[in-house]
Amino acid sequence: MTLLSGVEPTDLARGRSRSRLGWWLTAVGVVAVVFWFVHNGLALHHPVWVWVVGSVALAAWVAREVVRSARAGFAVAVVMVAAGALVVVPTDALLLVPVIIGIVALQASADLPVWTGTVAVLVAIVEIAGVATLERAPVALVLAACGGLVLGVLVGFSRRQVRLGELQARQGERDQQRAELLADRSRAARDVHDVLAHSLGGLVLQLDAVEALLEAGRVDDAARRAADARTLAADGLAEARRAVRALREDDPAPAAADVSEPHRASRPQATTATGLAPLVDAHRSFGGAVHVDGDLTLAGLDPAHRAAVVAATREALSNARRHAPGRPVTLTVERTGPAGPVDVVVTNPLADPGHGLVGMRERFAELDDDATIRAERTDDAFVVAMHLPASRSGTEASA
Repeated sequence: MTLLSGVEPTDLARGRSRSRLGWWLTAVGVVAVVFWFVHNGLALHHPVWVWVVGSVALAAWVAREVVRSARAGFAVAVVMVAAGALVVVPTDALLLVPVIIGIVALQASADLPVWTGTVAVLVAIVEIAGVATLERAPVALVLAACGGLVLGVLVGFSRRQVRLGELQARQGERDQQRAELLADRSRAARDVHDVLAHSLGGLVLQLDAVEALLEAGRVDDAARRAADARTLAADGLAEARRAVRALREDDPAPAAADVSEPHRASRPQATTATGLAPLVDAHRSFGGAVHVDGDLTLAGLDPAHRAAVVAATREALSNARRHAPGRPVTLTVERTGPAGPVDVVVTNPLADPGHGLVGMRERFAELDDDATIRAERTDDAFVVAMHLPASRSGTEASA
């Protein structure tokens, strides 16, 4: 803890956090001590210095209840201890009250080193012992005063531990909120990347096909390709909007609102309900060749696992189109038994892995189970292999 950092309002600056009951109890205590200080002072004919120093200690006590900064709170607490200790003996330990309260405040503050209260006690003991020697006060009075000071340190230390626990809990909550925010941003960035890689990559291929068809004089075919390119662009825009909307909790509009885009519904989208078939259709419409083996509906997978498989497969097919255009792709879906584990493998000869592998792995890591994804180059192909465990993959199939 840094000295007087002022980050959190502690007992040194408690004006904003005192309860109504706390204010009343403090007011009653100040009034009682002031009354007896004046009453005894008049009866015992205190010298002027006792009146002055005692008044300073009491004024610091009152000021402590209204200060709003840790630095000012530290100053008044020191004055309470230093001034109050000087008049403990002449006032028959009456002014020991502000001294103890000042020590508790110093010891309890999380802004100060833990030894601050101990130093304050030693200073107060020296002052009390010095005045007691000059005044020839009873030893019992000095010992009783020292016991009160030690009690103040213990109370302050206990309050300090409670306050540190509260600060650590609040810091932990802030760290958790920050981690959740960063995770949301990472998911949004990953979704936007997937959408752009799929949509823009396919759009480039469609426009290349349009150009080739126009050069060959096939205007009608070029027009159909241009319409497909427009649809693909609209689809990509809608998907990007959905990815951004996921971070906006105050936006209640459903994702279906994006259907208003022109020509939006001419190509089905790969969702947790449709499985992998739309991805295969889109890949073929872009001029890609893909051999399919297995059930593309991903029947039996729960929505979270199905979404991860769809996103990873979309990225693998996009990479194949970008980095190995025209090369055949193999998509295999295997299940061991009606409710067993599911394995999805995308193989493309000589394809570059691309930049979406991190996003693929992050998606599977968020599933928080034994689901795994492996992306590696073999001698003659690049393979993306996904494994979904039976414990989750068979949930819906057995329901």
